[in-house]
This record gives sequence, C-alpha cells and structure tokens, in this order.
Amino acid sequence: MYFFEWMLWRGSTLDKKEKAEAFGKKFMEEQQQDLKALETEERHSINQPASETPRSRGPVYVFNDIVLEMRSGSLEHYRGLLTPLALAAMGLGVSILVMFMMMLMGGKGNNTWGGFIVGSLGFGALTFGFWYFFFKYKAYVPIRWELFTQRRLLIRFNRKTRQVHLHRPKYAGGVVTLSWDKVYAAPESAGMPLLLLWLPHETGQPFMIFAAVGKRAGTAQDLLDEWEFIRRYMEDGPESVPKPRVRSKIPWPWYSLEPQFEGLWPILRHGDWKLWLGKLLMSPAFLILGAGHWISQLLCWEPRWPKIICEAGQPGKPIPKLTTAEDYDPETCRRLYLNADLWVPEGHDPSTPAEEEKSGSQWLP
Repeated sequence: MYFFEWMLWRGSTLDKKEKAEAFGKKFMEEQQQDLKALETEERHSINQPASETPRSRGPVYVFNDIVLEMRSGSLEHYRGLLTPLALAAMGLGVSILVMFMMMLMGGKGNNTWGGFIVGSLGFGALTFGFWYFFFKYKAYVPIRWELFTQRRLLIRFNRKTRQVHLHRPKYAGGVVTLSWDKVYAAPESAGMPLLLLWLPHETGQPFMIFAAVGKRAGTAQDLLDEWEFIRRYMEDGPESVPKPRVRSKIPWPWYSLEPQFEGLWPILRHGDWKLWLGKLLMSPAFLILGAGHWISQLLCWEPRWPKIICEAGQPGKPIPKLTTAEDYDPETCRRLYLNADLWVPEGHDPSTPAEEEKSGSQWLP
C-alpha cells in the first residue's frame, strides 16, 4: 500500500485553494517548529558507525560490488486490506448493472428489438454514469495504492556513483535520483522500517523525499543494524558486511504472509502463552490479509529502472543527474516551489525578507 507516499507527494503538489483547506495556520506554525528542530537535530553521520553488528533483514533483490537494491515502502503490512474490498465493490457494481439490464430486457413484451434497444441504452447509461462518478470523484485513488500499479517500491544504493535511486509510481513522485551524502537516517522507531530522509535545507530542493527501507523492526537495535549494513556497504564495500540472502522478485504466495509478522518475532519470542494464543486466534485475519496481499501482487507489474540507472557505475557509462523540481512538468514544478514552506524552516536564508520566507516565494525560479 502506497498511501503514505501518495499523501506526502500530494501535500507537496497542492494548489493554493487545496492547501488552504488542508493546512490551517496552527498546523503551519507547528510544522515550522518541527522543521527548525529537525534542522538542528544531530543526525547519524555516514562516516560514523551506528552499530557493531551490521545486518540486513531484507528483502534484498540485488547485492554486488556496485548496487544494493532493497524493498521500500512504509505500509507493506497493510497491503491486501483494500484489495478484497475493491474487488468485491467492482463485482457488486457489475452484478447490479447486469441484473438491471436483464430486468429491462426480460419484462413482458420486451423480447423484441425495441426491448433490446431500451435495455442496451439503459445499461449503457448506467455504465457511463458509474465510470463518470468513479473518475470525477477520484474513487480510483485508494484502489491504485495496491492494485493495477507497480508491484513494489524499490530503493537502489549505487556505491560507485554515491547515489540513491527511488522507484515509485508517478502519483507518488516517480523515479528520483538523490545524493548519498545528503541522506538523513532516523533509525529510532521500533515497529517501523528504517526511515531515510532527504531534507530541503540539505538538498537545496523545495520538497522532502522520504523512504522507508526494508522490513518493520521489532527493536531499535534492528534499525541501527540495518542502517549500519547500508552505511558500511556504501562507504567500505560489500566485503565489509555479511552477505545477505538475495530474494527472487517472483510473487510467491508465502512472501505475502511475511509482512503481517514483520517486527513481531522478538515480541513473540519473549512472550508468554497468552500472547501466542492471541496471535493464534488472530491467524485467520492474517491469512485473509496475506491472500489479499498476494492477489494485489498478481494484479500489479514489476517496476523497471531506466537504462541510465541500470548502467550507472559501470565503466564508461554516464552518471545520472540528481533530481530537481525542474525535472517535473511546469505546473508540478510551480506547485513544489509554492509549497516549499511545508518542508523548509523559516530563516534558512538570512538574506531573504521575512514576507518571502513565510510564503515560500524565495524558492521560485
């Protein structure tokens, strides 16, 4: 499920009216306080070890001397929640339309060409109305979070070019190339994946990039170990870390059960029989979620990297340019600059007048 990634990108690309409705003055004041605190917060340096036991909990898809590729995405354990609901709603809608057409065509005196035409017109009108409201009110948005979209979000670390690439759907920001030297790691929240951030006051861009890497962690130490694994790989090479198990990208059904239990093993290992009994009673729900997750995987396609990213780091091949706001279409670029105050602390440029700082207009090209 790509809800958080979609929400973050939507917040960055709202127009003026939508922004006023979504964010009030109080929210913006609190947001600025949080951003200022984040600007001065001590970060995990890419040059300083965070753990003595580097290890990756995966899933890892590529591991070699040039590239480390892992799963990204913040709410993978919820993927499969919308799939059965969406399929049921679609099936119900189609069934109602078919029943209505049969009623129009099956009545007394309707077994004629006139009845057939009336039934067909009625069926066509209902179908058109259904799809009109479906697209007009964007009912497809929740479905696209886990159906008929790319199968997984990917993050690729290239140690030769010292770049990080994110592969996301276009509605969540698309494929981007970022500098490894500008990354901000936040490996402190147990129950979450490892969080990597690229902040505007570091990158010079008017938007924030967020990436959740790998599985949810049961303890904060798991996150520190994951970050140290990535850090050592990028700084010292693949020989400096334990070789991880490289997973196939084939959507085997048993892979879909893993996200439901990510982060639970340390708790279960030290829990008593009551906790195990509770999890056993909840197992049917986990199985339903796992089945939905697998169906979602089957109804999506495998993401593919652009050729320049696939070849990056190889001898004689070009280095991808870092992603900027200008790489998007003109309207998206304009909105990114005008929404910069969602991510940029006020006062980041002492030479800029306070009025421009508050509006974010100092970022306009």
